[in-house]
Amino acid sequence: MLVRPKSRRGGSRPGAGRPKVPTEQDPQGFEIAAWWAFVEEGLGPFDAARRALLAVKGGPFTVENIERLAHLASAEIPLPQPFDPLDPDKGLRRLTAKAKRATERQPPSEWLVRSAGTIGALLVFIRESNAAGMCAALDKLMELGWRAVILGLAKRIEAALQSNLAPADLEKLPPAIRQWLAERRAWEKKSTFE
Repeated sequence: MLVRPKSRRGGSRPGAGRPKVPTEQDPQGFEIAAWWAFVEEGLGPFDAARRALLAVKGGPFTVENIERLAHLASAEIPLPQPFDPLDPDKGLRRLTAKAKRATERQPPSEWLVRSAGTIGALLVFIRESNAAGMCAALDKLMELGWRAVILGLAKRIEAALQSNLAPADLEKLPPAIRQWLAERRAWEKKSTFE
């Protein structure tokens, strides 16, 4: 039976419980900041959680060649533990709930606000191919303690780009991509006979 601590007046104290850990000291602080930046970019909460985990803790990237037309990049996303095979989204739900609490806390951590804002700016600079802006944003993230995360992501991407491109397993591709490939083959076949 859970017993809440008593206040001086004899009732339960509101807010009593675990002390709030600043986001920058939370083991999932980087994922929370990335989640917030991705949500601000318009992604849904679960998609933002997957991408945050991919950026911060993801496994090695692989790049496959799709019939010399396109490249398919993929990576393993380590889901928060403990993993429950009967509820595979449990870890994503927990990360999303934790991130929502951290971002809705008043006031949110200054580190969290600055980290999420800088990641958002970095995404804008990448879209605009603004090299000076990208460098400034990466420098700011380094100042905020993101060095290990950035270097880990860069090493995973570099390793994928240096590997030989294996042919993609077409059966594993989504139906829309397989349809596009079939249309592309039909178009190429038609244009070679004309």
